[in-house]
Amino acid sequence: MRLRSIGQRVTAELRRSSTRFRVLAYAGGLFAGGIACLVITPGVTQVPERHWTLPFVVLAVAFALAEATALHVEIRKESHSLSLSGIPMMFGLLFTSPLLLALAYVAGAAPTMRWIRKSDVTKTTWNCSLFFAEAAVAALVVRTALGTDLPSNALEWCIPLAAVLVAELMSLLAVPLVIMAVDVKFRPNLFADVGQSQILAALAGTFTVIAVAVATDSPAMLVFAAIPFAGVGFLLRVHGRLGQRYAELQKLHRFTRALAHERGARTIDTGLNELAEIMRATGAWVLVLPGDDQSGATGRALIDDTLRDVDPQPIVASLLDVLDGRVATIAATDPRTAARRALRLLGAREILAAPILGEAGRQGVLVVSDRLGMHDSFTTEEVGLFGSLAGTFSARLTNDCLVEQLEIQAQHDALTGLANRLSFEVAVTSALTSPDARGVVAMVDLDRFKEINDSLGHDAGDKLLIQVAERLQATARASDLVARFGGDEFAIMLTARTPQAAAELAERIERLHAKVVEPIQLDGITFEIGASLGVAAWPERGHDSNTLLRRADTAMYHAKRNQLGTVWYSPDLDADAPRRLDLYLSVRAALESGNIYVHYQPKASIVDGRITGAETLVRWAHPSYGPISPSEFVPLIEQAGLTGRLTRFVARAAINAAAQLAADGHDLTFSINLTARDLLDRSLPNDLAELLRDAQVEPGHLEIEITEGAMVVDFETSISVLNQIRDLGVRVAIDDFGTGYASLQHLHRLPVDQLKIDRSFIARLATDASAVPIVQASVSLARDLGLTTVAEGVEDDFTLRMVSGLGCQQIQGFMLSRPMDLGTLATWLEGWDPDRLLNRLIDYSITSADRSPTTEPSTMRRPR
Repeated sequence: MRLRSIGQRVTAELRRSSTRFRVLAYAGGLFAGGIACLVITPGVTQVPERHWTLPFVVLAVAFALAEATALHVEIRKESHSLSLSGIPMMFGLLFTSPLLLALAYVAGAAPTMRWIRKSDVTKTTWNCSLFFAEAAVAALVVRTALGTDLPSNALEWCIPLAAVLVAELMSLLAVPLVIMAVDVKFRPNLFADVGQSQILAALAGTFTVIAVAVATDSPAMLVFAAIPFAGVGFLLRVHGRLGQRYAELQKLHRFTRALAHERGARTIDTGLNELAEIMRATGAWVLVLPGDDQSGATGRALIDDTLRDVDPQPIVASLLDVLDGRVATIAATDPRTAARRALRLLGAREILAAPILGEAGRQGVLVVSDRLGMHDSFTTEEVGLFGSLAGTFSARLTNDCLVEQLEIQAQHDALTGLANRLSFEVAVTSALTSPDARGVVAMVDLDRFKEINDSLGHDAGDKLLIQVAERLQATARASDLVARFGGDEFAIMLTARTPQAAAELAERIERLHAKVVEPIQLDGITFEIGASLGVAAWPERGHDSNTLLRRADTAMYHAKRNQLGTVWYSPDLDADAPRRLDLYLSVRAALESGNIYVHYQPKASIVDGRITGAETLVRWAHPSYGPISPSEFVPLIEQAGLTGRLTRFVARAAINAAAQLAADGHDLTFSINLTARDLLDRSLPNDLAELLRDAQVEPGHLEIEITEGAMVVDFETSISVLNQIRDLGVRVAIDDFGTGYASLQHLHRLPVDQLKIDRSFIARLATDASAVPIVQASVSLARDLGLTTVAEGVEDDFTLRMVSGLGCQQIQGFMLSRPMDLGTLATWLEGWDPDRLLNRLIDYSITSADRSPTTEPSTMRRPR
């Protein structure tokens, strides 16, 4: 019997510190050394037998069985392997050639190491080189001292015993030496167990010499010699089982005691270190999924003595699919896809995994990977031990660590990591206690966030919020605080300790706003996002956090409603707050009761003077506040989630108006306005088709108007919806053309029939010469694309003649008529005379029927 002792610490150091190339290079050196020993060994190929095949096969099988049945014993903190390989080694030294012995040792041990112990290729190569060198060194000692003769007395029997001890010593020194060769560092502590291992090797070698001597002298007596061997083996196994149980109890006690004095994150780190050491693993993981409120997610790993944070979601999702029992062993040969995916994510060959149990059931996993030591695979006893350790760890995590994680989450936003409302209010209250401090509280609300979230999905919305949070953090100083209150609403506290710093607060707010509204890239798409800021300064506007936040919120809503960007709170804004709340609460009822209704504003051709159509405009007559502007109540409808209902209400009114007036002989096209949210509604084309079919109205009598900004949110989806509407036969117009940028980039892809030039440019034609080239460029662009043009906001004869001279084909504005109800429109149409419009142009030098794009608008002057 021969003993090989490689301590757990030594093996761990080998695996952790070496690289594959260096270990293989060192293995090659050992193999070369073994060959050198064989070359100088006397009678290296000389054997007593004439045939080598049978001895080779017998020795190879014997070495394979010896390595496969090795007994592993723990003595103190070290792991030792008691192997019967000394017996075939001794017989080979005495009865076969050295070369045959070395080759048989490798041929027998290699398959056992690779497929029974499941060692990787590098470790198998290293061990086989070591086995080859051991056999060569032992043969050199025996053949040098004895030649090919058998020992004849007790002194000579010491020679093969010495050969085995020399080979064992070389094995014990080889492992620390390869570690130091890889680390390029002298580490004397790696040799601490050599003496103890040699004593055990001498004891085992003595038994082996006795067995071989008895078998040589009298083979029949080998039966009696086997009795003490069997007895010792049985006692060692019994001792091993008892020692294993005692060791497991000690480890469990040690693990529990190590966790007893820790709390929170330290519990996880301490537990991982203890798990990796007790289970002799290269890695350990604690992976906890978030709760129903998306809080409490934990991903922590110890890999090669290094602690790091990891994403728990993909690993847990894979492991929970394959954890049938309390503890599962998963190896690379596992046929399940989820199991192999988990191993790939962990970068492991074999793992032990156990579920972490919480109130809601299995909510995470505990994992150790890649066992160190004599076994490359976890034993049955270790699986049971891991189950006990995992149960203890799971209970501590549930009762301690997760509680602390929830406490942290209670003060921070789970998505962005920013402070939440609670911690923000506490910080503002604390800042207000400083007598000389000044500062501001700003509320930030993003524009068009819901459209992005609905069109691209919540993942894209989350990415956008994270980017905005990062921008706010980058703009803020160390003394400032950024928080997320929920949804797309953020808050910032800026502080100033000096008068100079206080004077810079307004400038810092403007820089912050400019940073937030910079274009954002999401999944390869560039988005323009707006942001409304409301700012309240202290001590001027409040002395407590609730007052400051309420007033900043009031200013923010004022900025959002009036598209002002940033608004600083002033007392006069408070008068509007109750009204805004009342309107928001009553807008749904108004839509259902008929208080929200439509008017129609006609459009006319300045080519022949006829009325071509009318724009359908929504109105609200509030019982208490009177007429409410669409710019005020349409955003409230969007906030209430009623955009789709309002759009279909207006579309039905427009289609019914077209049907009613067509019956009276008026062939008009009625237009309706669509929002960005409408362009993301894939059901809208079918609904419009159904409304047209029910009213028996030709699709060409309906026109939709879109703004350039409405295309910004999701251009591809908007194009798809527009194409479906256009395929129905419905006309498409771009409203407020010139105020955005999206259509200038993609106008050639838009299914558009008409451009409506924004009233802000038309109104300036009479007073601002710079508006002329803008209108002229828009008309030229429309002409090149084959589109008709409508000038919005025409209110007097001079403007009429200007737009006619610039090439516009239709007009809309108060010069024709103000918006009116359907009955009034029908009466107005009966009294309309096309010559009324044409007569206003009769004195103009260039008539509408003979225009040239070379006309010089700068020569046109308003008559005195």
